Amino acid sequence: MNFPKTLKFGLFAIAMALVVAAVPAHAQTLYRATFTLPFEAQWGKTVMEPGDYTITVEEALGQKLIRLNGAGKLAIFAGISSPETVADNGRLTFVNVNGLYTLRSFTASAIGQAFVFPVHKAKGDQAKLTTLSLGLGTN
Repeated sequence: MNFPKTLKFGLFAIAMALVVAAVPAHAQTLYRATFTLPFEAQWGKTVMEPGDYTITVEEALGQKLIRLNGAGKLAIFAGISSPETVADNGRLTFVNVNGLYTLRSFTASAIGQAFVFPVHKAKGDQAKLTTLSLGLGTN
């Protein structure tokens, strides 16, 4: 085992943890909306239960973060953003992958941003993905 390499990695991991811990203290909220999730859904590596949620877009250290809070859980996601036409409400788009809805995109129209998330493709007979969209209420 290469001890200096392991030490460098450990120090890097600690530094990144400190940066992530400091982000909420300096984050500026750009967008906030509420919605009811009527089904179990996967958001990145987190499975969210049905229930009421608040979603915010925050800017910290030059990048936009998506914070999801509700049903006893808090999750933070970073997504690839692109400009979006400004409108009144936002939208969440899910795809059904092997029976589990997975977040594909989040549009925060009020701030002109859309965020896209990677979705693992289904195999075999499940290869056709069903899309479902939820509108967001302003908050």
